[in-house]
Amino acid sequence: MRLRPRVLQSLLTVVGLLLLWLAWTGLTQGVKQLPQSETVGQITQSVTQLAFGLFALLSLVTTFWGRRWNTVALVGWTISVALAAGFAAVVWGGTSLAKGLLTGSAALLVGLVIAWLLRVGARGLRGMTVDRDAMRPFNPS
Repeated sequence: MRLRPRVLQSLLTVVGLLLLWLAWTGLTQGVKQLPQSETVGQITQSVTQLAFGLFALLSLVTTFWGRRWNTVALVGWTISVALAAGFAAVVWGGTSLAKGLLTGSAALLVGLVIAWLLRVGARGLRGMTVDRDAMRPFNPS
């Protein structure tokens, strides 16, 4: 089943906005909590949070430019979001290691779905051309 180009563009827009929000959240919260980190685990989690923010931004940028790096950026984002979530539950939330692994696994699955949706939405970019007639100003004469 092939999706229509308009559906693919809409999907890409929604996932792109989600990745922008995740990039903002990862970068701002990572910068905010890095000075508050007291243990090695908290520092590690803060760094992985910064990494997932950076990789979220890189994943979105490489969807449009430097596409050969998109897979690397998405893999980096998916792994760093899973690590950040798993570490956060343990080092900041004080939960058990088992709950941290469960949280990280759930974040990994969500990250894989988002990465897949981005790749599906990006298929709408292939073969797109600019309609030059649509860009000309309307002249009724």
